[in-house]
Amino acid sequence: MLFFKKSRYNCEAAKIYTIFTLHPLTVMDDWNILIESTTDGLTTATVLEVPDCQIQDETKQGAVEKVQLLLQKRLAKAEIIKIPAPIQPVAPENPLMKFAGIFKDDPDFMEIMKEIRAEREDDSEI
Repeated sequence: MLFFKKSRYNCEAAKIYTIFTLHPLTVMDDWNILIESTTDGLTTATVLEVPDCQIQDETKQGAVEKVQLLLQKRLAKAEIIKIPAPIQPVAPENPLMKFAGIFKDDPDFMEIMKEIRAEREDDSEI
């Protein structure tokens, strides 16, 4: 017997259904199935959590039933484990940032910067 309910996602070309699997080895109880109608009249069912678990059939009901069986067969031969994954910063900090602002209140540096700006703005040397 097939248990499924329509999820909130809805569009003309594709619909997502949640399949409630009753497989004892399944870590997840709910799997999201993307149902798409192809131009040649077939219906494609894809398990969103396992994108390469996909099947085509002439009817939507047949595609859903076949993809559920395919998923159950795959899970029967698989083992799902959890591994720790330390969170890494998205972008490492620039090592030069530790020098940013070190001359902020240095009057000698401000004088040097004024001289450099004056030389750059002086067009007479070109």
